[in-house]
Amino acid sequence: MRIRPAEQLGAVLTGRSIAATLREEVEARLKLGEHVVLDFENVAAISPSFADELFAKLPHEAWKTKRVTVEHLDEDSAAFARILIANCDD
Repeated sequence: MRIRPAEQLGAVLTGRSIAATLREEVEARLKLGEHVVLDFENVAAISPSFADELFAKLPHEAWKTKRVTVEHLDEDSAAFARILIANCDD
């Protein structure tokens, strides 16, 4: 399943509540056994709170097993995401 946040939420992604909704969608897909690609094409910016809510709160196992992958994330956001993922708890 490919999820394109820019199509659903716009080019600037901010706020924990919005990220929580997206995270819940990803978690629901994982429960169905799907592989999820988060495609950030056309996303201009991601706030730290949005990134924390999405990347750090997804189950670490989903990242570790690559059941969730990320595409088209700008270099700075990707670096921040890697830090959050490395430090997330299950």
